[in-house]
Amino acid sequence: MAKTTAKDSLSVYREIMKELKAGEFKPCYLLMGEEPYYVDQIASYIAENALKEEEKAFNQMVLYAQDVTPAMIVDNARRYPVMAPRQVIIVKEAQQLKGLDLLASYFRNINPSCVLVLCFMGKSADKRTEFWKSAAKHCRILESVPLRDYEIPDWITSYLKEKGTSIEPQAARLLADFLGTDLHRIVMELDKLFILLPQGTWAVTTDMVEKSVGINREFSPFALFKHITDGDFAKVQPIAEYFADNEKKFPLVMIISLFYTQLSRILKLHSLRMENPGSSPDKLRELMGLNYYFFRETMQASRYFTFQRTIRAVDLLCTYDSLYKSSDRGEAGDGELLMEMICKMMA
Repeated sequence: MAKTTAKDSLSVYREIMKELKAGEFKPCYLLMGEEPYYVDQIASYIAENALKEEEKAFNQMVLYAQDVTPAMIVDNARRYPVMAPRQVIIVKEAQQLKGLDLLASYFRNINPSCVLVLCFMGKSADKRTEFWKSAAKHCRILESVPLRDYEIPDWITSYLKEKGTSIEPQAARLLADFLGTDLHRIVMELDKLFILLPQGTWAVTTDMVEKSVGINREFSPFALFKHITDGDFAKVQPIAEYFADNEKKFPLVMIISLFYTQLSRILKLHSLRMENPGSSPDKLRELMGLNYYFFRETMQASRYFTFQRTIRAVDLLCTYDSLYKSSDRGEAGDGELLMEMICKMMA
């Protein structure tokens, strides 16, 4: 079985949401994976829309795995609805259930008037079990794979496009750098952004993002890394000092993580060049799976960060990540460690 990708997860999520909005409710949903956003969205939609408000009192149950057994879930699922077209049972934290194979026998003789939603949070079901084999035949399954750092800007762009709004590539990148890969947090900030947008606005700009989220493109980790790749220490120094004065907002571990993402991308580009000598930029971009904007940025950065310099920079990140977490770093604060790391990176 091919490994599920973040792209696959998004595609299945959209298919399921389209079915639900059309009033198509399956007898069983197995929602699982490390990315909780899609799991929560589907479960919440079913809870809010599968039944009318007056039908929920007798026909909707939200169970927690630590409080029930698979036998109890099956007993409830075999009941018939009371004056409603269906009943809904949502089981949260289902990864904690013991004896899941009992549910496999239920799937083979499923109650069509029950919508059973099993929410595995933070992990997927064991695909070697009878439970999984039976679920794969009889349940609607979503395996929610987390996005990688470099996939977040495109996800933000896609999310806003679905809402009829576009966003500048640099604005999407600024949001991604600042918010990380937590889709719940990203959506919360994007929804807040919608509230603040002037009426009739159809494009989100970098200025809007700065005002909404409270970040400054001139003093962002993205800008800091850009000036490092330009070899411009005069512009690097004030940003590093600003981060040192605002350690809570810009902790060293966050900056190290963002730098690692950028350097990993550059290292991948160098590796692809070595593996595919003579390849055109378009071919390299295709192999990297990046859009034009981010590929161009990586190409420019690779001129400063040669293969050897990139390897050395990644090693420095590992060293200073250990120092950040160590009690043996002496009196050096985060700001001092950051400046020291950057000076060595640019040496």
